[in-house]
Amino acid sequence: MSTLNLAELRAPVAYTDVRSRLNAMRGIFGLVLAIMAISGLIDGLEPAPWVLVLGTYLVGDAMWRRGRGTSAVPMLVTDIFVFSALAILRDDPGLIEASAFFYILTGALLLLRIRAAAAVIAAAIAVGIPASMIRPISDPNVGSLRQVTVDIVVVAAIAGLMVTLLYGAVQALNAATVRHQTALNAERRAVELKDEFVSMVSHEFRTPLTSIAGFSETLRASWRELSQEEIEEFLIIMRQEAHHLSNLVEDILVIPRIEAGRLRLRPEEFDLAAEVAATSRLVFADTGKEINASIPGGVIVSVDRGRTGQILRNLMDNARKYGGDAVEIHGEAATDTYTISVSDNGPGIAEDDWERVFQHFEQGTKGDARSDEGVGLGLPIARRLARAMGGDVWYVPRFPTGASFRFSMPLARIIPEAGAATPSSAADDADSSQHTGAEGTGVGPSAESSAS
Repeated sequence: MSTLNLAELRAPVAYTDVRSRLNAMRGIFGLVLAIMAISGLIDGLEPAPWVLVLGTYLVGDAMWRRGRGTSAVPMLVTDIFVFSALAILRDDPGLIEASAFFYILTGALLLLRIRAAAAVIAAAIAVGIPASMIRPISDPNVGSLRQVTVDIVVVAAIAGLMVTLLYGAVQALNAATVRHQTALNAERRAVELKDEFVSMVSHEFRTPLTSIAGFSETLRASWRELSQEEIEEFLIIMRQEAHHLSNLVEDILVIPRIEAGRLRLRPEEFDLAAEVAATSRLVFADTGKEINASIPGGVIVSVDRGRTGQILRNLMDNARKYGGDAVEIHGEAATDTYTISVSDNGPGIAEDDWERVFQHFEQGTKGDARSDEGVGLGLPIARRLARAMGGDVWYVPRFPTGASFRFSMPLARIIPEAGAATPSSAADDADSSQHTGAEGTGVGPSAESSAS
């Protein structure tokens, strides 16, 4: 067990947390001293010039230190000498010195480490005791009323410094408590997110892994009894499930790559309609949904083609899982951007959740109790990738019901003579590779699809 090293303990309150307010109060104290000294000069009192020098110096020192310095030692040492000088100028310095020492003691213990605090307190004792013993600068013209007034002003100023110091200390300690609680909450939330993530990933991996294992075992045990059509069907399903697992792993890895700055983007120019058609065929295969796509041919964008496909897959997959029975995919060109909208006729998203759905692992249900597939990463990944490529992803509600997610990207050019694509539906021919729609049924054996 390690022993507690008092010399290495941090100060209870950081000087920078109270520096501005405390030095402002010191400046006010110096200004009051200067005003009193000017009044004494008018009356011809002997100590007045010295008090004016102390007041002026304290004002300048306080204003200079208000925004500078990270240690309270220079400020406290300055105050020791100022209060000692005032004690020398006073006939009966007991009250001033007692108040000043209490202020120095409190400031040192609150703002300094143990060693520095001990040194400052020792300096206050070493300077204060001789100062109280030095014969004061007396002036027969200084009456008892004026001396009492000086005492009251100085002690009130020291009390003001004490209150300011303690108030700043309480605020700083409260802020530290809030930061500590926030850090604990963040750590607790991180643990919860980790548990949710493990639960979600386990849930999501279970279905395709079970399918692959089941079909592979069936093929191994009944290879000779199965027909060629059944074997091909099993292999297609296994390939689809493996492709789904690959997409899931890529989604899990892509955000850390972005945050670490290790995601490599390879912009290229390509026809967006072909990418939309290919992705929609993969996502909506055998879903029975009516898909209406209206992305014209000849829209040439300049982005990373693989990441664009990943964004489109996540947006379409979201519509497949949470939308209704119809999905619309259309585009709109601006001066230098092109925006794709993936819209559905499902229940839509509550206004309070428009931004929440772009946070990691956010779903309506959590853990093993959830009824929806996915790990809550599709939309956050889509937004992060889109922004990394100079675009964005956002949500727009549909009227009277439904959801629409918009995906903008840099536009290279539009080739007008390429013509517009014809809308497609679930009954369209699946073999047309240049078709801009996506079939809900009838995808051939060569197509790849995420598992539904």
